[in-house]
Amino acid sequence: IKRASCPNTMQAGSAHWRRQLGLDRGQERGRSGRLVVAALLAGVFALGVCWYTYTYVWYETPGLVDTHVHTSESDGDRSAEEQIERARRLGLRSLWITDHDMIRPLRRTQKLQELGRRKDVSVGFGVEITVGWEGKEHHLLGYFPDSAWAGGRLSVGMLALQAACEKVKESRERRNIALVHWLNAALGGGVEESGVYFESADKAAQFKIVDVADVARWAVQNAGLAEPTSLGRPHFRKYLLAQRGVRDALVFGPRDGDGAAVVTPAGEVVYGSAAVGLEGTLVTALLHSSTLAGLGIAFQPLPIAKAIDLIDHAGGRAVLAHAPTLGQDWQERFGPLVAPLKTIGLWGIEAYSSEIDEENHVLIRALAEEVGLAMTGGSDNHGTLKRYALLGSMQRAGSADYGQLDEWARYGESRSKAIHSGYADL
Repeated sequence: IKRASCPNTMQAGSAHWRRQLGLDRGQERGRSGRLVVAALLAGVFALGVCWYTYTYVWYETPGLVDTHVHTSESDGDRSAEEQIERARRLGLRSLWITDHDMIRPLRRTQKLQELGRRKDVSVGFGVEITVGWEGKEHHLLGYFPDSAWAGGRLSVGMLALQAACEKVKESRERRNIALVHWLNAALGGGVEESGVYFESADKAAQFKIVDVADVARWAVQNAGLAEPTSLGRPHFRKYLLAQRGVRDALVFGPRDGDGAAVVTPAGEVVYGSAAVGLEGTLVTALLHSSTLAGLGIAFQPLPIAKAIDLIDHAGGRAVLAHAPTLGQDWQERFGPLVAPLKTIGLWGIEAYSSEIDEENHVLIRALAEEVGLAMTGGSDNHGTLKRYALLGSMQRAGSADYGQLDEWARYGESRSKAIHSGYADL
């Protein structure tokens, strides 16, 4: 019995003396180290959750369907593959790629559709055509059913639309040459107010001539541009900020204004009615559409009636994009002109968008119901080049929320499926 109990007594004594002599301190330190490592890992995990939330949940709040998205094949800075993957992470069920003035080669379109199926994202294809409408440059969206991309060749109607879009792109190239002449004059001392366009006097003094080829090369390497012939104003903006030190506030300005601004003695840039009577330097936003139109810098858009006809003959549905960008008086000036477009084939109007606030949404809704147009919703996302247009969100980043946005989440998917299938009566 004593021999049987002896080991227990010896173990108890051994543990007592080990504690007295500090022989277990290494083990205690090991336990403490493991606790520290666990705490660090927990912290890293928490940071990862915060980053994911910021990037994919808060930064780009998803809806279910986004019918207005751009890629690096026109004037965005994410590839189509990246946009599809991002849509998957956001939980979008349907994504419509509507690049400017281009119809992709058939095989490329089919490849991206297949990628969407593997990612469980329904990928549709359309186009955003630059159109002329009553002396104003605007955008018309065209959406095409999946049947348009089936088989081994594009239809005759789609080929005609593709050719017309190519002519618009060629015209854009000529526009870009005129654009750099204006930039070099405005920023290189050709106008009295040149210095106010820069972040600092040093940047103004260091200004170097802008060249179209240099901008295109830079945009391919740094702004995700895939096709140099698709070089657009968003790429010029990014180049001017990064390479020439131009003030962002003086590149585009508010889209619904006329581009005129006052730079106060304190350096503040003020647009619109708030600028009236202010002391300071009067300037125009470098790349604002009204600025360029006033200088005669423009490419030749398709007449809107011709674009609607081409979309219709290609088997698509024509949708008027972001009407408020026509100007603050868009409803009075262009509202009455929408009904005639309906009679020649206009199918819908964009009613939910990063370019449309609650007040304008209400006006667009009333117009759509009066004329009999379908309402669509799209972010107008250009990757990171249009900071307020977030993928999957029909709301301008930082703007007030409004209840009607929930409607698109409820019926957007059914509308998207209808377009995919070619069903027009919604």
